[in-house]
Amino acid sequence: MRERGLRTLLLVIAVLLTAEGLLAQPPAQSLARPTTPPPPPLPRTILPAPRPVMELIAELSASSFARRQRATRELYRVGATAAVPLGRAARGDNLEVAARAVGVLARMYTARDLEVVAASEDVLEGLSESGPRRVARRARKVLTSHVELRQRRAVEQVQQLGGIFKDTRDNVIDPNSPSLLGHPIDTLQLGKGWKGGDSGLKFVRRLPRLRSLLIIEGATASDKALTELIATTPLLNVVRRGRALLGVKPFSSSCRIQEVRPGLAAHRAGIKVGDVILTFNGKMIADFQQLVDLIKEHRPGDKVPLTVQREIDGQKKTLALSVKLDSWEAASAIRPPVKKN
Repeated sequence: MRERGLRTLLLVIAVLLTAEGLLAQPPAQSLARPTTPPPPPLPRTILPAPRPVMELIAELSASSFARRQRATRELYRVGATAAVPLGRAARGDNLEVAARAVGVLARMYTARDLEVVAASEDVLEGLSESGPRRVARRARKVLTSHVELRQRRAVEQVQQLGGIFKDTRDNVIDPNSPSLLGHPIDTLQLGKGWKGGDSGLKFVRRLPRLRSLLIIEGATASDKALTELIATTPLLNVVRRGRALLGVKPFSSSCRIQEVRPGLAAHRAGIKVGDVILTFNGKMIADFQQLVDLIKEHRPGDKVPLTVQREIDGQKKTLALSVKLDSWEAASAIRPPVKKN
């Protein structure tokens, strides 16, 4: 009995000590080899939400330099929605506010966010054209100091809207390719695939190296918008053509053929370099422009008779041919033959 009571007493004491944590078994991990504690988290800079744009613009004229600097930084963080208010601020009488506004727009213009870039570019263009003299000069400097960047982005926008770039031989090209970047762009073709309308022509104005703009009948661009484009880019040669295509180039204003595009209507009809086109659909041809005007009266797929004068064995002979006209879109789909080394 005494032994049983002693065992009971010891059991009770063990339970009480365990409850106090004195006899608790150490966790299994404490018996293992100590592990290296995890590294502390990297510090993060948590930026407060930007204040309203108009409040920030008002701060650009604050008496405290620190407040003006803080407002300038916050305006850049606002993004695209700050561009137009900044443009208005740049036209104000306060020179420091105007300078800071243009400075923010200039920084936005080199941002990675294309929406921010587009918004700032529109405002900078407006300031360069009609802003106060000092502001306009500064805006023009920003735009001209990024010519390559400006062209690359404009080319991308034009291509997305359905514009087609071509070289001197009417081959489709990408002006942003490494071999062509920075070189003059011979032709931009806008046809029925053009989705930019009048508003998309602003990207054409951003291509200072573009030589010729080819407008195909059916392109969604109004005469008014094209007239304004010509006025703002006087060195740009704007050419209009109908939907049908013959596929030749003349030596001069006469209709002596200098080049015949392989695979197109003229080539299939048997027209050759050196031929002189005499008639088209029964009408006498005096010069190349008259031929262009007659082609405008037709549609792709039309079969038209024509006559050419060709020198054969030293004698000039007249040949009657028939041509099935192509479309400009079909011509753009033809790739130039690969040259063999």
